[in-house]
Amino acid sequence: MTTPLYQGHDSDSLKKKPDNAHAGLWFERFFNGYQHNGQDWQIPKPDGKKDAKRDWINSVAGSVGDQALKDYANRQSQLLCELTGRSLRYTTDWHFVTGMGNPHPVENGFAWHPTLGVPYLAGSVVKGLLRAWVELNEDALQPDEHKARLKSWFGTESKDEVAEQAGGFIFFDAIPDQPPCLLCDIMTPHMGQWYSEGQKGDINNPAAIPADWHEPLPVSFLAVKQMGLIFSIAPRLPQMAEQLDEVFAALTNALVWLGAGAKTAAGYGYMSLDDEFSKEQAEAARQQAEKQRLAALSPERQKIEHLKQQLQNKQQSKSKEKMGGVLYVALKELVVQAKDWPPAEKADLLKIAEDLLVFIEAKNNKTAKTLLNELR
Repeated sequence: MTTPLYQGHDSDSLKKKPDNAHAGLWFERFFNGYQHNGQDWQIPKPDGKKDAKRDWINSVAGSVGDQALKDYANRQSQLLCELTGRSLRYTTDWHFVTGMGNPHPVENGFAWHPTLGVPYLAGSVVKGLLRAWVELNEDALQPDEHKARLKSWFGTESKDEVAEQAGGFIFFDAIPDQPPCLLCDIMTPHMGQWYSEGQKGDINNPAAIPADWHEPLPVSFLAVKQMGLIFSIAPRLPQMAEQLDEVFAALTNALVWLGAGAKTAAGYGYMSLDDEFSKEQAEAARQQAEKQRLAALSPERQKIEHLKQQLQNKQQSKSKEKMGGVLYVALKELVVQAKDWPPAEKADLLKIAEDLLVFIEAKNNKTAKTLLNELR
């Protein structure tokens, strides 16, 4: 008799996860550790050599995810640029687990991204984590300011209220940017019988008393060994963008002190900010802002800024250049075009031209002086 799986499959063909398979789909839908017992299917108890639940978890352990993670991160980065949002990367300090309450034959489930097949934190979870920190730890705010922040950021002053407005920020799913590494972790509850029997209140029943004679029961579960997560937040309205620094400061504190996911009391789920990624993001944000600034300028101003940037690059590289070089040719072309420019633009070009001629050591050259006179 075949195991209770999809028609056409049996336990022999599903002993190992297929290469490039969706790890979440494999974990949640293809458990094959059952044995037929009379009229029912059961998972055999561990016998010291074989443990069906542990073996199944080990079939998923290892690296999961592929190139799709980077493609997803790139698309999300482009979207955030359009929304004037921001991303920061956080790395796990130790193990991380999420979705343990999801039903599964191995007793403890796991939260998988539906298309990427990797562990993740849903945007709603990120929002809830941030709210928890703001509710508990924003002591520097006055009561009225505290309530105003909760309503502005999350839509309501209290989680029990019916929202009358959307919160000021959009919280994206926190997704790994590189394949995370999973492992089979183990917890050993020492008083499992007390948890199940203690509610009956029978003090004469040894099983109903929390004591050291209870036998430890090893329980295997799937966890993340190491992972970096990209947390992305965007303002719902343009005027909220100025508060992004405060939002991410609160998120950093929440991940450092509260942790995310399950078993935070046991040290799971705490994360630290990836400073290198933050620097890269800051540089990307600066470049994007500069690009937007230039796009808003007039065509004349854009040409002036381009020449100015060329000169600064040459000065910073300390590379020498003389008359007839690239900078001088670019200046001559702009001087010809500047004949019909407004006086303010001509004056700005003149200032840059003077600096440029000093740099190429041509300030006293007659031809160069004639060039400057055309701008005066």
